[in-house]
Amino acid sequence: MRWQANLFTYLALLRDEYPPFSWEPGAYPLSLDIPYAGRQSRVRLFVRLFTILPNQFVFQFVAFAWIFTTFLSWFAILITGQYPRGLFRFSVGVGRWYQRQFAYLLLLRDEHPPYSINADARPGNEWVSGMIGLPFFVAYVALYSVQLSSVFRGGATTTTALSATAIERDHPSVHAGSLRITLLDYNPDASSSDARKTARVGYQIVSFRVESEKDGLLPTFFSPYVFSATTCRNFSHGVLAVQHETTDFDLYWTGGHDTATIYFEIPKTTSVCELSYYSSFRPLKFKFR
Repeated sequence: MRWQANLFTYLALLRDEYPPFSWEPGAYPLSLDIPYAGRQSRVRLFVRLFTILPNQFVFQFVAFAWIFTTFLSWFAILITGQYPRGLFRFSVGVGRWYQRQFAYLLLLRDEHPPYSINADARPGNEWVSGMIGLPFFVAYVALYSVQLSSVFRGGATTTTALSATAIERDHPSVHAGSLRITLLDYNPDASSSDARKTARVGYQIVSFRVESEKDGLLPTFFSPYVFSATTCRNFSHGVLAVQHETTDFDLYWTGGHDTATIYFEIPKTTSVCELSYYSSFRPLKFKFR
């Protein structure tokens, strides 16, 4: 923490001396001393993560103000060669507040950090902070769990014939979580003008036109750049080029669909045996006969 505080002091324009590669006290004109706490509360091991949330929320507003005052101080130092004394004290106090938070989170002290930049501030009210922070902590864990479950729950495979006629007729699709991917068209010999690329010697350009649809409750995203094509020789090829009708990245919250044409460059002596979309740890796959 002392090493990090030295870096903050230097980057925040508070001192000109370059910070040492050391955490020893006295190596830099900054004093950071955290007394050894001895015996600590076992209960606080389970409450720190949510009792600190209101403190961090209030600190964000202080940090925004600090960014603005540091911007002003940069010009003041440029013109006068001095850091305005009042702004200097405020910046030091912001660093003090920040270090108190981490001393609490890293189990170094039991006292809840005060909502103050002052050196002599009394510890904050941990119980009030806990009652405010607990609902936010529970909501955050629930939202994160939902998002994480959608990542692990992804993955599905379908099998279809690799021909333009079959794909245009059947429109095979694969679905997992909130996302459905449908093949609309296949071109085994996409021209270089369509792909905006020229194939290398011995290679050919193939294209797939795909549609993405979001139909579940969970938010999801679609980007054609996370597709890959695996040839029948078991070599994977990344996207060569994309013709996207809107943007290259869509974040779906409630619903929607999009289409894109994706180009791959593969050897002429083989063909695509698998098209994968990596929306999760378990990708959505089209296997071709």
